[in-house]
Amino acid sequence: MLKKLVLTGLCIMFLATTTAAFAESVYVTENGSKYHKEDCRFIKNRESQEMKKADAVTAGYAPCSRCFKEDLSKSDSKKSQKAVSKKDSKKTENKS
Repeated sequence: MLKKLVLTGLCIMFLATTTAAFAESVYVTENGSKYHKEDCRFIKNRESQEMKKADAVTAGYAPCSRCFKEDLSKSDSKKSQKAVSKKDSKKTENKS
């Protein structure tokens, strides 16, 4: 019984720390439309507010082109895949 309690406690602690680690913090400015990493030169020496990345995306902020190149490349590849699938569907409609 004691082993189960200890194991359960360790599992809960592990889940809590991994959840906190994946909740990435980003920074936004009052009048800006992008979210940034803390060390971004675009927000250096400017007043900024820290928030979770998921919250920033939900609030409508876009990724900074300098800080989050990987996020932009993912969204660009999704957009290009959608464009290709639209072209393919139009070709098949025209053939009919």
